[in-house]
Amino acid sequence: MSGLILGIDAGNNGAKVAGPYGLDISKTAICGWFERDIEETFGDDDTEFEICGRKGFAGSIAEEEDEYGGGSMFGDTKAHDDTKVRVLLAANRYIKKYCPQVNTLKIVVGQPIATHKDSEKKKIEDMLLYGHEFVVNGERVSYFIEEVRVAIEGGGAFWSRPEIGLVRILDIGSGTVNAVTTKDKKIINNSSSTFNFGAETIRNKSDMSGMARGIIQNTTKLKWHKDDFVLVCGGIADRVAMHLKNHFTNIEVLSPQFQYQDGITVAHPVYANAIGFYNIAKGVYR
Repeated sequence: MSGLILGIDAGNNGAKVAGPYGLDISKTAICGWFERDIEETFGDDDTEFEICGRKGFAGSIAEEEDEYGGGSMFGDTKAHDDTKVRVLLAANRYIKKYCPQVNTLKIVVGQPIATHKDSEKKKIEDMLLYGHEFVVNGERVSYFIEEVRVAIEGGGAFWSRPEIGLVRILDIGSGTVNAVTTKDKKIINNSSSTFNFGAETIRNKSDMSGMARGIIQNTTKLKWHKDDFVLVCGGIADRVAMHLKNHFTNIEVLSPQFQYQDGITVAHPVYANAIGFYNIAKGVYR
């Protein structure tokens, strides 16, 4: 089989992948390589890698062992080497899990709306396109990425459950919140933005009401109204949405519909972007 189509949402806290065989998720923390005296197992996503001369650990092990803390590069762009590592490892994990005979891919990945510029998208495309040979857990693998498209985070989530009319999307990530407005399936730029805070960057990570207040304050600057139809996605969508309901009267947690070879299922909102990216990929890579 060739030309496997995947939607990959390579976030700071987790890589979510949607493809024809199902869904997958893994932690995306990355740290430098070191010699281990005791080889503990922290999760099934523990990964030792060497990619383009960069050697390190990724997944649960990096989250625990990173001496500099966090194991993630936050910000409003994905045009950096961490994204390349995350996307390649996520694709490799999906292929090993579902379709080990595959070595050629066509993918759609994401970029926050604030930096969804041609120059930034080209950086991402250039670093992911074509041949990649690297080492994962001692095994040398090679893949050829035939095509790459860069979609808007949050806007991609819309395509996991598209709606006609005016729809506001709140895509709550670990490093950013993407606020996207669509009208009749078209993105309205002037009422969309990226807020430079997220679940892992706020001071008190358990203060969901505070995060909701921050989101509300920023959406009022975009002229969002209390009675607008709002969909919330991301790993903590349900926890934040319960506080957003104090302001937005017509709000729902986005439960994406996922169609794959075994049928149709309703997935967790953390998969909304990945499923939306996959749906976009199926349309552009026919």
